[in-house]
Amino acid sequence: MKRLKLFIAASEDTTDRPGFFQVKYGGEFAARKFLPHLTNFKNNPDFCTKQCYQFRQRFALDFTEDIAKIMLFPSVLPELIDDAQSYLKDAIPAHDILVAVGVHPDILIELIRKAISAGCKAVVIPREDPDWLTTSFVNKLKNMCETKGLEYAFPRPFCSLSKGKFIYINAFIDQFKIGKPKYEVITDEKENVIDVDVKCSSPCGATYHVASGLIGINRENIVDAANRLWHVYPCLSSSHMDPEIADSPMHLAAYINLYAAKDAQKKS
Repeated sequence: MKRLKLFIAASEDTTDRPGFFQVKYGGEFAARKFLPHLTNFKNNPDFCTKQCYQFRQRFALDFTEDIAKIMLFPSVLPELIDDAQSYLKDAIPAHDILVAVGVHPDILIELIRKAISAGCKAVVIPREDPDWLTTSFVNKLKNMCETKGLEYAFPRPFCSLSKGKFIYINAFIDQFKIGKPKYEVITDEKENVIDVDVKCSSPCGATYHVASGLIGINRENIVDAANRLWHVYPCLSSSHMDPEIADSPMHLAAYINLYAAKDAQKKS
């Protein structure tokens, strides 16, 4: 399969506050985590630690050439949008995967329709916040995608994205090395970590932060160290309870990191 092209849609990262009959969809995750990670923090090196930044340079993590376009929408919008097309005046380029983060639901539906016309093969829409997409709306999007022959993934949170039945979603994970974190630790004769090989990183880049901090740690302390390192790399998933899963996306992200560390320790 040829290299995939991404079309990324997100809300702007602003401090604006919603007024009456308005909503705000934050763009923090895309602006401060996802996009810097995809471009290897070359434009925002201060968004990660010096140790993490240096560790990342050994990997081919700058996917700038694979991003067809980044489309940003106002963060504060009316609760209901009658004319979503008025926010989609810019041309949508040819692409393979649409990644939409924190986009107004009314705009999102029209965005997917236009993406299909531009050759889109799959959509990845992470559910980082239970207040953004309701289950009924997600089911509506799934039905729409199935009708149009579009692959889809709605990971909750984004770092839970795993391979499954969809060819393009699987290829997306392989090419960009993002999804459910997985890494291998290499230890010396004293069982101290001398290197970490990141196979797949959480889309925010936290896995590389954890990996860089594990070097020098004894194998026995890998899980505790990984847990501590993850907690100082700010997770931007919502801490609000999602009634459908009886937990918050942020709490699930913490467990995902913990299980990745346990797996790495076990296989080291």
